[in-house]
Formats: sequence, C-alpha cells, structure tokens
Amino acid sequence: MNNKGFGVIEILIVIVVLGVIGIAAFKNYGGNTVQSAKTGERQIQKSKELEGKMFINSLVNAEKTYYALNGRYVYTGWANSNAALGINTSGNSYFKEFAVEKNGDGFIVKVKGSKELEGVILTSE
Repeated sequence: MNNKGFGVIEILIVIVVLGVIGIAAFKNYGGNTVQSAKTGERQIQKSKELEGKMFINSLVNAEKTYYALNGRYVYTGWANSNAALGINTSGNSYFKEFAVEKNGDGFIVKVKGSKELEGVILTSE
C-alpha cells in the first residue's frame, strides 16, 4: 500500500474537529465581549456619577466655609448657581442643579442629573 497523503475520511474528521473547536471558541469570545460591554457601560455610568459626588463634596466644603465665616448655613431650592457659596454648575456635564436643605442643625446637599443621568439624584448622606 502506498500512503502519500490523507484520505477523504481523515480530512473530514479534521474539518469536523476544527469546526467544533471554532464554534466553542466563537461562543466563548462572543460571551466575553457582551460581558465586557456591560462592564464598560457600568464603568461609564459610575464615572458620570463621580462628577456628581465631586460636586457634592465641593458644595459641602463651600457650606462649611460659609458657616465658619458667617455662623450659619445657606439653604437653597433647586438652583444652578449660588453667589454666597461661590458655586455654579457651568463646568458640569451631567449635574446641573443642586439644592441645600436643612437637616437638623446642619444641612444635606442634593444634586440632580441631566442628559443621560436625567432623574438621578445624589445626596451627601
């Protein structure tokens, strides 16, 4: 017998094995990309909300400074600026409104989202 190559059966077996491996790899890759996309979306959402948390911190610091100088807090309704606190939202992308409300002897700060974060309200508590 003279074997100088692969037979048809051997080639078919190789094709089937490669096909099974390819399908398994594709399913695994596809699942990972969907999961990565969801994780990426969550990270983007968190980074947008970080703007709000940083804004809250700046408002809290402004209130504490105002209290140290004037012996009282500044309470506001929903606004986009306050001259007494030296705060405005012109540099913010996602949080354009804030409110400072009385809370016992102190205050609570709220910031309201806009654009993709419409309806999101973060508080200093």
